[in-house]
Amino acid sequence: MDMARVLPKDCMCKILSLTTPKDACRSSAVCLALKNSADSDETWEAFLPAELEHLVAQSSSTNLNSLAKKQLYLHLCDHPLLLAGNTMSFSLDKESGKKCYMIGARGLWILWSHVPKYWSYASIQESRFPEVAVLHQVWWFEVKGNFNTKLLSQRTTYDVLFVFQFGSEILGFADTSINFSLNESGIHKSEGQVALYPPIIGVKQRKDGWLEIKVGEFYTEDEEDGGSILEFKLWDFDDYNEKSGILVEGFEFRPKSPE
Repeated sequence: MDMARVLPKDCMCKILSLTTPKDACRSSAVCLALKNSADSDETWEAFLPAELEHLVAQSSSTNLNSLAKKQLYLHLCDHPLLLAGNTMSFSLDKESGKKCYMIGARGLWILWSHVPKYWSYASIQESRFPEVAVLHQVWWFEVKGNFNTKLLSQRTTYDVLFVFQFGSEILGFADTSINFSLNESGIHKSEGQVALYPPIIGVKQRKDGWLEIKVGEFYTEDEEDGGSILEFKLWDFDDYNEKSGILVEGFEFRPKSPE
């Protein structure tokens, strides 16, 4: 028996909304009756965050309210919303629908960034943010920030990713270990070291052309817990080696991919 033809559309939409966005997309290819339910606003409304209207109101994006819910979902996967004065972005993980956030360079604390001789901010076409941080010369390298985890999806393991590029002249990063640490509400979570250059071990090329490297992970509890403040830091000043040539886009919080 073809259940897609027997069950009312609202019933099919309810069933599909309890699956995943990936399953809903697959279901739309099964038959026309199922496609109508799988592509409907009733189904895709469940995959969009409850606070989306508030987020859209904060951003400079226009005409999003005119999109069908499935189109809106897919748009948010590939076109992050800029928030908090263009210092933070919001998007959705395409397969799971989990929330993703990224704090841009202007939303971070960067040592000596107020001194043009050491750091400057520039507009880069490939970046989602209006400006990224460009390192000219420092001996103490330190980039850090904090984030409230209540903004993220509940009961989810997140990766913390440092997003960056290198310019044409690189100094002080070759075969050098950069320290990182992660603290949650004052409790130490993890620490370690990563090598940013050459970009071989652990460094991945992103679809947007930037590089990323994982510097930690954490688990989000239920919303009733009120979230926690996540503090993250990347630094190196033990050897006082001169450094230059890195471009910092920011830190991203993205659901951990299945192994």
